[in-house]
Amino acid sequence: MEGKILIVDDEETICYLLSRLLEREGYQVIKTTRGQEALEIILNEKPDLMVLDLNLPDLSGEMIYESVRQTPEVKNLPILIITGRNLPGLSAKCLNGGADAFLAKPFENSELLAQTRALLRRSTTYGETDKSIEKGCVEIQSAQRRVLLEGVPIGHLSPKEFDVLKELVVHSPGVVGKDELAVKVWGTSLNQLHPRTLDVHIRRIRQKIGETGARFLKTIPAIGYQWLSNS
Repeated sequence: MEGKILIVDDEETICYLLSRLLEREGYQVIKTTRGQEALEIILNEKPDLMVLDLNLPDLSGEMIYESVRQTPEVKNLPILIITGRNLPGLSAKCLNGGADAFLAKPFENSELLAQTRALLRRSTTYGETDKSIEKGCVEIQSAQRRVLLEGVPIGHLSPKEFDVLKELVVHSPGVVGKDELAVKVWGTSLNQLHPRTLDVHIRRIRQKIGETGARFLKTIPAIGYQWLSNS
């Protein structure tokens, strides 16, 4: 396995155990117990993934992932949240706020490794420049995170809205299930998202792409969604 992973957790024992687990899989690991140091490491070391606890002694995990998303050089860094907090809606808050995946403590080692592999496999991983994708009348410019419909840029899409639309276009004319979208876009299972999260994002996408584009975005009841740009 290849990949440089930054572990940020206030408990040194957790940092040690996670680093041992990941190093056995062949990953290079950097670890810290402080948020400010984590931000410095991100800028200087350019890790391929950050495993981030929310409870830190100086900066909160939320402050860290929000800062990363606002910093152009590192904004695409995949972030996996791990936390012992047990609050309703916390996973959705983190995932909508900028994290890519979420695990509640305690978790199985296999769960962490599966999330790690999935995030490192993504075609839009940190530091990569994606090629444009064209399907019928729509073009997805991945590097710029821009969507053109019949050659005209559509209104601003949030990061998750862009990722949802991209998944649908990439797999067009196939149907993308709700479970698959939850895993690929939010990095978690569908049952960990708020029940209306997907529906809300699809509705907002339809609003932003207008009547012309909305007719191509199909809802497949009880299954998922489909993009049919040639319909």
